[in-house]
Amino acid sequence: MSVRLPVTTWSASVAGFVGVAVLVLATSGFPGPSVVLLTVGLTGMGVVVLAWLGLGRRAAEIPVRGLYWIAVAWCLPLLFARPLFSGDVRSYLAQGVIAAQGLDPYRLGPMAALGASSPVAQEVSHYWQDTPAPYGPVWIAISRAIARIAGQDLLLTLLLNRLVELAGVTLIAWALPRLARRMGVSPGIAVWLGLLNPLVLWHVVAGAHNDGLMVGLVLAGMEIALGGLSGPSRLVSGFVLLTVAANIKIVAGAAVCCLGAALARRWGRTAGRGALVMLGVFVGFVVLSVVISAVTSLGWGWLGTLGASAQVHSWLAPTNQLGFLVGGLGALAGADITSAAISVTVRVGAVLGAIAGAGMVWAIFRGRWNPLTGLGLVFAVMLATGPVVQPWYLLWAIVPLAASLRSDRARRPLVVISAVSAMLLPPISGGAAVLVAGYLGAAVLLAMIWLGGCRGKSGSRTFSSDGRHRSSSTKQHAVSDID
Repeated sequence: MSVRLPVTTWSASVAGFVGVAVLVLATSGFPGPSVVLLTVGLTGMGVVVLAWLGLGRRAAEIPVRGLYWIAVAWCLPLLFARPLFSGDVRSYLAQGVIAAQGLDPYRLGPMAALGASSPVAQEVSHYWQDTPAPYGPVWIAISRAIARIAGQDLLLTLLLNRLVELAGVTLIAWALPRLARRMGVSPGIAVWLGLLNPLVLWHVVAGAHNDGLMVGLVLAGMEIALGGLSGPSRLVSGFVLLTVAANIKIVAGAAVCCLGAALARRWGRTAGRGALVMLGVFVGFVVLSVVISAVTSLGWGWLGTLGASAQVHSWLAPTNQLGFLVGGLGALAGADITSAAISVTVRVGAVLGAIAGAGMVWAIFRGRWNPLTGLGLVFAVMLATGPVVQPWYLLWAIVPLAASLRSDRARRPLVVISAVSAMLLPPISGGAAVLVAGYLGAAVLLAMIWLGGCRGKSGSRTFSSDGRHRSSSTKQHAVSDID
C-alpha cells in the first residue's frame, strides 16, 4: 500500500518535523545566550506553523492516512522535550501525590498538603502553590495513579502524562474524520485543522495539558452518540464518554447540553417534551457523576474549587482585558480600580455567556445548528465571556468546528487564530529585551525561509508502506474548497 503526496506536501511535512526538532533542541538545556536559544526556538515554531499552513492548501487532497503519518512524525520529537509553554504538569504531579497520600486535593493546596520543604510543592508555580485542585475526579484519579507509579519523579510523571494525552490525541484522530463525513466536511481538512494544529503539538503533546484527553473524549462521545440516535447502546456509550470528559473539566458539560438538545429535537417535538428530555439527560449526567465520584472515592469537593483558576487575572480573556482597560483609565484619574473593574466585567461576562450559551442550545433544538457546530460555538462563547483564557483552551472550540464548518470562509478565522496563538507563548522565558530581540530575530529568519521556500518546484513522491519513497514528475494541484 502506498500514499501519493505532492512534493510540496512532502516538503511541508519534512519542514514541520525539522521545526519541531529545532524547538526541542533549543529548549533542551544546551548552554548558550538566552536570546539566541529563544530566537532558534521561535524560528522552529514558526517553521512548523508555516509548514502547517502550507499543508492546509492541499489538505482536501491528502489521504487521511498520510496526515496521520505526518502527525506521528511531528509529535515524536516532542515526547522527549522538556515541559513547554506551561508548568501545569508540575501541578498535576503535586495533586496526584496529595491524593496518593490519602489527603484531599480539593481542600489542600500543594504547600499546605506537602509542606514548604517538599520538592514537589516547590516545583509548582507560586500562583498555584496554595490552590486546591480545580479538576474533576476522573483527572485526579489519573494523576493519583501516575503518582503511585512515578512517585515524585517529575520526568517519569511528564512521560506518563504525555502518554495519557496521546490517548486523547488518538481519540481526536479517530473521531475527526468520522464526524467530518457525518457533517459533510472533507475529512482531510478536518484532520489538518483539528489534529495537526500547532496548538495540539505545543500544548497537548509538549505541554501535556489534560484538555487533550477532555477534547478527545468529547469528540469520541459525540461521534458515537450521534451515530446512535436511533439506538440505545451507542447513544448510552457516547453519553458516558461525555460525562467522563465533564468529570475531567466541567466545561465539557457543554457537550452533554448540546447532545441533550439534539435528543430533545428528535424525541421531544414540542418545547415541553423537549424540556423533559433535557431533564432526563441532566438526571442521567448527575447519576453517572455520582457513580464516578464514589468509584474514585474523591467526592464532590471539586465543585467548590472550579473558580480557582480565575484567581489569577488572565491577560488573554476579553473580560479581563476590558477590566484592565477600565482600570487603566481609572489610574489616569488617580484611582486604583483595576481589581474591582475586572470583578465586574467577569460577572457581566458570566451573565452574557449564560444567555448566549442557552440561546445556542435552543438553536440546536430548533434545528438551526447541528450539535457539533453548536458545541464549538458554545465553547467559543465560553472563551469570549469567561474569566480565564489560555492558548490551549482555544482547542475546545477549534477542534469540533474543524469537523463541522463546511466553507473555507468559515474556517479562515480558526486558521488565523491558530497560527497567531501558536506563536504567542515563547518557549524560553526572558526579560523584555530578550523577548523583543528573540521575536525580531525569529521574524527575520522566518522571512528568509519563506522567501527561499517560494522558489521551490512542484512534483510528487510516492511513499510505500516500508517507509521508502519514489520520485515522480507528476504534478498535482490544490483544490480551493471541499464543498
